[in-house]
Amino acid sequence: MKKGLAQEGSQAPCTKWVWALLAAVLLFIWGNSLLPPSWSWRVSGVVQEAVEQVLPVEQADGQLGKPRGFTVRKLAHMSEFALLGALLALLTCAHSRRGRVALILLLGLLAALIDETIQKFTGRTSSVLDVWLDFSGVVLGLFLARLLFFLRRRRQDGSSGRPSFRQP
Repeated sequence: MKKGLAQEGSQAPCTKWVWALLAAVLLFIWGNSLLPPSWSWRVSGVVQEAVEQVLPVEQADGQLGKPRGFTVRKLAHMSEFALLGALLALLTCAHSRRGRVALILLLGLLAALIDETIQKFTGRTSSVLDVWLDFSGVVLGLFLARLLFFLRRRRQDGSSGRPSFRQP
């Protein structure tokens, strides 16, 4: 019986790609955490300049302004971990339903804790706020992936009626 990306007990080629993407995302996240503070701020500055070109931010006085470095850094953290949560959701959809969400949340939290621990040893600030933001990103990625699973299933089944987030 087909479940998610792979047949039960086998690995579909697309599952291997998801594993590769997951490894790349973790290397990217943890690789950035290994950067010394000065390099990290330089990279953030480049990203902030790119964001400022496309995304003006409304200031308290109602005027459009530039996003602040803090905001850009925190949104980047959340985005990276949202991708991680979505990839974990893709990988776990091929396994049994029981404990799937808990496993994704646990792995996402573990990745966030490792990320902040790495920063502690590279001279950067380690923050509980960042762990929560990273974990929120995992939850967001999981939610978006589950929503896409639901919409895809609904479209394939041609079903209508009450929404259900249950996997087959």
